[in-house]
Amino acid sequence: MTEVLWLTPVPPDRGGGGGHVRQAHLLAALAERSAVHLVCAGRVRDPAVRSAAASVVELGVEEVDWSRLPTWRRRAADVRLAFGSVPREVAAFAPVARAMEAEVARAAAEVVVVEYAGLAPLVAHRRAGQRWVLTMHNVLSVMASQQAAAETGRRQRWLYSRDARIARRWERRLLPRYDRVIAVSGDDSSALGGSAAVVPNGVDTAKFRPAALPPDPSVVFTGALYTGPNQDGIGWFCREVWPRVRDMVPGATLAVVGARPPDEVSRLASLSGVSVHADVEDTYPYIAAARVAVVPLRVGSGTRLKALEAMSCARPVVGTTVGLAGLGLVDGRHAAFADDPRGFAAAVRRALEDDTWAASLGAEGRRLVEARFDWQAIGRRFADVILDAGD
Repeated sequence: MTEVLWLTPVPPDRGGGGGHVRQAHLLAALAERSAVHLVCAGRVRDPAVRSAAASVVELGVEEVDWSRLPTWRRRAADVRLAFGSVPREVAAFAPVARAMEAEVARAAAEVVVVEYAGLAPLVAHRRAGQRWVLTMHNVLSVMASQQAAAETGRRQRWLYSRDARIARRWERRLLPRYDRVIAVSGDDSSALGGSAAVVPNGVDTAKFRPAALPPDPSVVFTGALYTGPNQDGIGWFCREVWPRVRDMVPGATLAVVGARPPDEVSRLASLSGVSVHADVEDTYPYIAAARVAVVPLRVGSGTRLKALEAMSCARPVVGTTVGLAGLGLVDGRHAAFADDPRGFAAAVRRALEDDTWAASLGAEGRRLVEARFDWQAIGRRFADVILDAGD
């Protein structure tokens, strides 16, 4: 049986955010065909992950969270990064990568799986005969470019534009050192030059099952609230879109659901009709209780599990082009796309009030995820790529 070393800065967990969930399902699929030795930063809480892994090493180290630094240190870090040679995510994960070097040296693995671009520099420690595979959960250069476009301040726009240029050079230099790179969408593979294997994100279609569409004008947003793209997206939605929705549908409510919300997200509960639900055990009841799900992201490559989960529940989804990218959705058939506040609010209103349209979007979305995004089929594809058993 092939020995696989799995390196990740975040624990695989079916109850976590998108990257946690993806890893939990794909690790289980790979473990059916190989011995997977998991090394991660943080505690593994998912018993199914512990059961699937041949061994588990938990490191008491975490990435640098720039948002927690004092202002003067954050500004100093911004300047240092702007004139450095590695992207922001790689610098943030450097402490985790250093802590994993000893585990890489000790392991007698034939295959090394590296999750997230932030740990990609670990390939410098590869040994002869090993196969190394990197999963790019996001394309760093794309993310930085999108963040630059979303910023209103000149200084922040310059910093993120600079980070995008650094990331593009870094991607061209480092990624060819891997035997295989995995992207989560065709768009991401194209951004990386077209050679990355595509293993999409998926959804547990049995857990996220269809439920009757409620009549109440209820809206839900789910996501890992400690991440910058989700904070930016729900902040933009609440500032620019939600007041328009409330003007048109005064009784509308919005549930913001996710892990570790910072203060600025928690404060959204002070807005009319908005509630914030932190660190819930299961997002399904919140999605099932909602009439429509929103994915208002302005930053992010890859694909959003929040969209797939809502579609799997047969909920109409309204999202931005970025929020719904990479899934092959047809506007007006599988979901509704809108990038400006007025158009977004109008689509949410229609989904809240037009029963026929809302039900049609939900049904088509469910059919699509059943056909293309169930984790079981995706897991088989992933294991083939890792073990070089197919293309």
